[in-house]
Amino acid sequence: MLSADEQSAFEESIARVRGLATRALQRAPGATEAIAFTAQLHRSLDTVAAQAAAAGPVPDCKAGCAHCCHVRVEATEPEVFRIAQHLATQPADNLDDVTARLRQHITHAKNSAARQPCSFLVDDRCAIYSVRPAACRKAHSLSVQHCATQAPEIPQNLRLLLDAEALMAGTALAYRDVQLPASAHELNAAVLVALTDAAAQERWYQGNTTALDAASQN
Repeated sequence: MLSADEQSAFEESIARVRGLATRALQRAPGATEAIAFTAQLHRSLDTVAAQAAAAGPVPDCKAGCAHCCHVRVEATEPEVFRIAQHLATQPADNLDDVTARLRQHITHAKNSAARQPCSFLVDDRCAIYSVRPAACRKAHSLSVQHCATQAPEIPQNLRLLLDAEALMAGTALAYRDVQLPASAHELNAAVLVALTDAAAQERWYQGNTTALDAASQN
């Protein structure tokens, strides 16, 4: 629970991020540039995470620790299209493998409630690390033991969470200020649509809030 002063500061941070991001997006000449802007959010989140780690407490996360890669992850439309653009630069065989893993993940999710690894987790490493969504960038734990045992509550750095949430909320509001949807979608299903539906990006850029819905492909 935040104090009144903390809540006020949090809301001010969101408003500040929203204003800066809106002005930047208003200068974006097209869909490609609007999508690329989400990289600014990701850089800011990486900076916030580094600053939080330097100030302490230090997260217990390390390369190869992939507990958080077995839970539902959500990403916004611009993040999903940025990931799809990144994947589209890979060799055709690699892209076919990714698409197959995404389909398998979605089928498994429909038929079982059991936790499963993200489609982009390969040998306990993130295959899209450079373009991973904001939700993954803010994810951290102060106790790997809590993660390993799937504890109901994971100890985290509150300062990091607040700063990250302000960046994410302000940026999402900025996209909406310029009539571009920026809502949460399940990562695997949304990326599959972005990869297999050539018209999805244009629908999004026209303001369609269902651009990444699987049904919109029909």
